[in-house]
Amino acid sequence: MTDYSNIYFWVAKPNEINMKKASILSVIALIVFSCNYEKLHIKSDLETANLKGNISEIDKTIHNTDSKCACPAGMKTECNKSKFVYDKNGNLAESYKIDENDSINERTEYIYNSKGVCTEMVTYNGEKLVGKEVPVLTGVKSTGCKIYNENGTVDAACEYVYSGDEISEEKTINSKGEVVSLVQNEFLIGQLVSRTEKNGNGDIISITKFKRNTNNDIIENVIFISKDNKEYKISFEYEYDNAGNWIKQTKIYDGKIENIILRNIKYSKV
Repeated sequence: MTDYSNIYFWVAKPNEINMKKASILSVIALIVFSCNYEKLHIKSDLETANLKGNISEIDKTIHNTDSKCACPAGMKTECNKSKFVYDKNGNLAESYKIDENDSINERTEYIYNSKGVCTEMVTYNGEKLVGKEVPVLTGVKSTGCKIYNENGTVDAACEYVYSGDEISEEKTINSKGEVVSLVQNEFLIGQLVSRTEKNGNGDIISITKFKRNTNNDIIENVIFISKDNKEYKISFEYEYDNAGNWIKQTKIYDGKIENIILRNIKYSKV
């Protein structure tokens, strides 16, 4: 338990009795908050990503098939090569986007406070600042973020709504204060089972339902695209290492392989 012997409280000109009451109540409130904080378990980035063991680095490579992506819901959003470096607490320290010539396109540094909560993500292209993302914190919980461009101007902001410990709603707001997108998440026993994406007007863009295997990895996405008024099913197959982390993921749509992702996972000694 925290030592409060050196903590003092200031109350503006009450009488002596009220001052004592206010100080006692303040101490009690602080003790309750501290005890609750000590009971909180903040998930590390490794836990959030369903990764097991003492991982120090992951190199990820996406191998696309020669044919054009057949699934309209399977648009490519990732670079072909990326690298993730983790600290001893299992949180991201750095991440890299790497081009086809093995040159680093972007590097992101993750900064944490003394409680292990991320307070800043700064992205560079070479030595040039590209932008940064700053979480909005209430205690140890992120209730949103602000996204800055290379000039230090806020380009966009995010607001989060929680259901228990999980983010049930993510709202993106542009620099004019307009809502441009909304994501609603549904969880079951701590696992994401459904995600609904809407535009700024609240119209549904897509609804995605997730199915997982016993290892909690996603093995099926069923995606409803409103503009097509059609559902698309994407499945995933895995190969695992001895720690239970997947090192090969095969993405399949309509019986054809869309891409294969390989992960080279490096473990640190305890």
